Amino acid sequence: MGNPKQLLFQYKWVVTSVVILGIALIVYLLDDTGEDYYRDEIESTVEVDSVISMLDKLPSGKYESVGYDKVAIFYENQRESYEKLLMYINDRVSRDNTEYGIASSFVGRGLVSLKKGEMDSVIFFIQEAEKIMPMSNNRCSYFELIAMYHFTRGDLKMSKNYLNKGLEEAIRHRDQVKRRFFLNKLGSICFNEALYGAASKYFLEVYSTYPSGKGVPAELIGNIISVKMVEGNYQEAETFWKKNEELLASARDKYSRQLIAINRMELSMHLERWDEGADLMKSMPDSLILNNLRIVYLANQLTLVKEKNPDALSRILGRKMEWVSEDYFGAVTRLKPFLLEAIRLDETFVLADSLMSWKDAVAEQFEDNPLALANHHELLSAIFRQKDEMKEAYEALQVSNEYKDRYHLLDDSVKRADFTAKKDFESMKTKQFAFEKELLQQKKINGYLAGTYGSVVLTLLLLVLFLWARQTAKKKELDWAQMQLHVQVEEKEFLQKEKELNARIIGMSELVMEKSLELSKKLKQLNTNNSPEIETLRKELEALGRVETTSRPQIADSKLKEQGDIFEHYPQLKAMNLTEKRIFILSVDGYKSKDIAAIVGVTPQYIHNVRSKIRKVLGVDNGVNWESFKDKRGQV
Repeated sequence: MGNPKQLLFQYKWVVTSVVILGIALIVYLLDDTGEDYYRDEIESTVEVDSVISMLDKLPSGKYESVGYDKVAIFYENQRESYEKLLMYINDRVSRDNTEYGIASSFVGRGLVSLKKGEMDSVIFFIQEAEKIMPMSNNRCSYFELIAMYHFTRGDLKMSKNYLNKGLEEAIRHRDQVKRRFFLNKLGSICFNEALYGAASKYFLEVYSTYPSGKGVPAELIGNIISVKMVEGNYQEAETFWKKNEELLASARDKYSRQLIAINRMELSMHLERWDEGADLMKSMPDSLILNNLRIVYLANQLTLVKEKNPDALSRILGRKMEWVSEDYFGAVTRLKPFLLEAIRLDETFVLADSLMSWKDAVAEQFEDNPLALANHHELLSAIFRQKDEMKEAYEALQVSNEYKDRYHLLDDSVKRADFTAKKDFESMKTKQFAFEKELLQQKKINGYLAGTYGSVVLTLLLLVLFLWARQTAKKKELDWAQMQLHVQVEEKEFLQKEKELNARIIGMSELVMEKSLELSKKLKQLNTNNSPEIETLRKELEALGRVETTSRPQIADSKLKEQGDIFEHYPQLKAMNLTEKRIFILSVDGYKSKDIAAIVGVTPQYIHNVRSKIRKVLGVDNGVNWESFKDKRGQV
């Protein structure tokens, strides 16, 4: 029976397979990254067939949320893809018939209704999803729907509340794509509320979730640069720009490209690189500027004109009054110095009634913004003063000052709110750290359990393998012993038969000799007439008797005498008996088995057995010719 090392070596491939299987089992128990990987891939894929192919690889409870999010994205600009993907997911959800799948379908339809502006439908789908949405599944898209519903209605407080809930859910389920969405949306709300410190933290947190230099959206980088410039950190903005220059250059959508160019323009002017700003301005014709970027672009343009050609300022601003009227709120917050200068130079530049009508058109934007109201009344005061309507000018200026005082009070509250928002952000980070620490601890525990279970299973498999291998080896040894015993019995029987046969041959030889001599004597007695023929026949019979006992073995003996030195080259053969030596020397000399049998007086089978014995002693196989022993003595 083989020892363990021999068994392991003998079955090394089986052992290796078992070990690999055990490792794969442990990795499988610890692996839960399927959705994390495919959500990123699906998010960036534009081909609907590729999306469907990836969704096929996700199990129930995973594909629904990812798929319906993509449906909502396709709805905006890829209607055919939207229809095809929606049909695929609806069919699969219908087949699976799970609560999470049905709830996810309500969320998906709610997201599309939100894009359509059908708010009543959105409420209905939220309520239906809430009834059956399991708590254990990923509910990020559900919180996104509710948060964006409140955001669209202008209820930022409720929107932020659900964005934070969604963020916690994304952290819990390690959903990186949704985590980025919630952080980015919270940053945008803080930016719109002038909570620039908090906005910067949220945007930079999103930025940190991307691998270094890979995949960061240009719009996000543009937003971070915008925050830094609003805060007056122009050198930081420049440094951050250079760090992400390649990513900014690869911006695809029009909004991102224009936002980046306008930010670059503004940054150049603040750093007094006027020529660079002028070149950027020339590369962007006014007719191509997007509506929501026009006022920022115009502010940069007027800043450049004021530096290069101040006299043209009111003329250029006058040509852009359509932009001012369309976004009057943005104009009074970004263009007030330029508008005041234009009114001072030309009393007919703009009418007070025009300003009032523009303000009324966007009254909701002015409601909670005392700075915008202060600027608006300051512009009215300037118009009245140019027309010598001093009473109206004084009253408007007084109202403006009241709003400014309110703004300064509000500014303090905004700073406090920004501080609070930053504390909320830090609290969120603390919660996130604690939760991730808990997840890591749980993962370690799972790893230990998986390792323990895997080790037990692997040990059992190896034990079974060892016992099986030992039993197999034992059986093989028993079979080999039985086979050897059988061979020994057969050899013994064969030797006995051969011995009997050789005895019979010797007996027959002696009989032939005896009969030959008797015939010879009788022929001698009959040779009364001295017949030469009879005498010759008698002599031949005598010779026949002598051949059987002397002549033929003497042939082999004479060759042993002539070539006896051959045994010096093969000392292993010196221990053979005379018959075996005769067979060897005749074999070397080229005699065939049948001839050797006749000369030595044994059977051809005996010749074969002796030859096999000689080959075994010399350690050569049947491929070596017997005559080569004679030609190459000492080389075999």
